[in-house]
Amino acid sequence: MNNADDHLARLIEVARAYYLQNRTQAEIARSIGISRSMVSRDLALARSLGVVEIRIHDPRVTRGAFAQRLRDHFPHLLDVVIAPTFSDRPDAIRASIGRAAAHYLSERLQPGQRLVLGCGRTLRELVDALPKYPVPGLEIVQAMGNIGHEAHSIDYNEIARKAADALGGRVYYVSAPAILGKRAGGAREFIEANAVLSHALSLTQGADVVVIGLGSLESDLLYAQAGLIELDELASLQGRAVGDICGRFFDQAGAEVIAPFADRTIGIALGDLLQSRLRIGVAGGSDKIAPLLGALRGQYVNVLISDEITVKELIGIVESESPEEEN
Repeated sequence: MNNADDHLARLIEVARAYYLQNRTQAEIARSIGISRSMVSRDLALARSLGVVEIRIHDPRVTRGAFAQRLRDHFPHLLDVVIAPTFSDRPDAIRASIGRAAAHYLSERLQPGQRLVLGCGRTLRELVDALPKYPVPGLEIVQAMGNIGHEAHSIDYNEIARKAADALGGRVYYVSAPAILGKRAGGAREFIEANAVLSHALSLTQGADVVVIGLGSLESDLLYAQAGLIELDELASLQGRAVGDICGRFFDQAGAEVIAPFADRTIGIALGDLLQSRLRIGVAGGSDKIAPLLGALRGQYVNVLISDEITVKELIGIVESESPEEEN
């Protein structure tokens, strides 16, 4: 082996020890039997010769590319916010999305606007993360009735109340069950008989901003767990619906699926949702893929706030279903 080969071998050994084994230059110098200044020169030479390449991957660039690809497939999307993902645990994903959604919402709310808030665990993370930032003249409206603490330890009134604590403004509560019992009669008659409830629900129509979570038939059995519906009613949706928004169900193409308890549901209708200027969907995780696709196809969501793993999976499904472009 000639001197050049010997020198190259030393460069590789020094670079491997420094960059891969995280050893200090002083440790390398002692182990090889050269000076520390020579180690420093070897590292610089290794980079200049291409023995070592240093790449910095900015995750924001990747997330920006994912957001643009999703907008390319769904041109109605006004914005896509991709929260950084540090864990695949559902609670960690919800917390990350909630923080991103809180930041997005606080930057875009304007004085005198009407904000309608949906339900779910990610919405709870959102309101918990909202900074104290009063918005003059803001109206906050609950999107649907209550489901009870039995389902996931949160009252939907609490979501609206916490948002009001942070953002100020007047709150309009929907003080009723999310779904009436079978013996309670229809929702229309119940609402018409309660003027306060009727007024609150009328404010969900044509709101400036609506923030919604997405339910999944795969993992969310909240209405049944809370005793609001019976399991056979939920089972009738299997194979037809992929998810729901405030108790209103839809299929994979985004078309509404009328549930057996639709006439007992108290909350925003999908048609009223479509009248809102900003329809912000906050959801992430593998169980939310099908509901997200249905909601995007139905245009129930025109701002998506999700996590990188979920968005990447969404893009993969959409692009695998798209016919290849002809050359």
